[in-house]
Amino acid sequence: MDNLPLSGLRVLDFSWIIAGPTAARHLALMGAEVIKIGSSRRPDPSSRSAAFQVYNQSKEYCSLNLSKQEGLEIAKELVTTCDVVIENFAAGVFQRIGLDYETLTTLRPDVILVSSAGTGHTGPDKDYVAYGSLLQHYTGWNTISGFGNAEPIKGGLWADPWVGMELAMITIAATNHRMKTGKGQYIDFSMAESLTASIPTGLLEYQMTNKLPTPIGNDDVIKCPHGLYKCKGYDEWIAISIQNEVQWENLCNLLSKPEIFENPIFSSPEARRENRIEIDEEINKFTSSLGAYEAMHIFQNCGIPSGPSLNISEAYLDPHISQSGYLTPQIYPDGATRLMPGMPWKSDQDEPIHVAPAPQIGDSNHRIYLELMGMPVDVYKEFIRTQIIY
Repeated sequence: MDNLPLSGLRVLDFSWIIAGPTAARHLALMGAEVIKIGSSRRPDPSSRSAAFQVYNQSKEYCSLNLSKQEGLEIAKELVTTCDVVIENFAAGVFQRIGLDYETLTTLRPDVILVSSAGTGHTGPDKDYVAYGSLLQHYTGWNTISGFGNAEPIKGGLWADPWVGMELAMITIAATNHRMKTGKGQYIDFSMAESLTASIPTGLLEYQMTNKLPTPIGNDDVIKCPHGLYKCKGYDEWIAISIQNEVQWENLCNLLSKPEIFENPIFSSPEARRENRIEIDEEINKFTSSLGAYEAMHIFQNCGIPSGPSLNISEAYLDPHISQSGYLTPQIYPDGATRLMPGMPWKSDQDEPIHVAPAPQIGDSNHRIYLELMGMPVDVYKEFIRTQIIY
């Protein structure tokens, strides 16, 4: 781990569920020493789910009851040893328990505090309690997801992992800033604003036309053909996206329909969008006799961007994902071996990332409290008995 990018960085992770833990996971995989804090009094709601095993890889995990003053004092002592503190409670919670930024800077002047909340910590909606799935509605995202005038898509939990990646990036940026200036900082991160910033097209369209954007399903406002096409297996589909005129000509030749390419009503992406029903019918005729992977190889060999639309089991067994090393075998304390996600990049280092199984609450108590903090054994045992370390 000594050669990893974030080796030597220590992070105190008070976050739970998805967004915050995802950020801390990225830091841990890149070599940071991440100490997760939780309590059996109020466990992380995700701790019983499979997702917990991913979002908390490569961390240490201490039990600590912050509702008691002694637990709060231990947390403060830990802050003095850490470079970064991450929390994603509702706005005001961290301040009310006495871990506001001003207090933390008296403990460690150059500390970086990353606070993520649904709507941030300022503004009229700051006291709202929200999760990523709710914020996808609150920010207008789900109203532009769907097909035409049909009901919008209501599900999905992609907002939290998205925000988690952004939190990791801003944490690294703040760390780099501190290396240059010696100064820490307080980062107030709004999940809602992050999601809104990711849909600029819809926002600008409404400002310019005063009309709500219409969901376009798998279509694209510029590219055409663009969408999913039926293959021969049950619920098998291939995604195709024509980006330029060379790819369009290659597609027409592949379909043995040069007359389509020569037809002026298909001479531009805009014209093709207006007349895409005929094009889509021809593509479906071609792909419906092929398996999704078979079709992909044919299209790719002609320089046409394409790929199979995979369900979870197919993605798990996809040759590229399995052979690229992205899924890494992990041996758990119960002896079970599970394939767990790594990071989506490669490095020429012998160990480009640090991947270890997610711990259980309290697994790191001995190392953190007795070894790192130097807590006397009798005090440690008393804190366990009185449910301070709990």
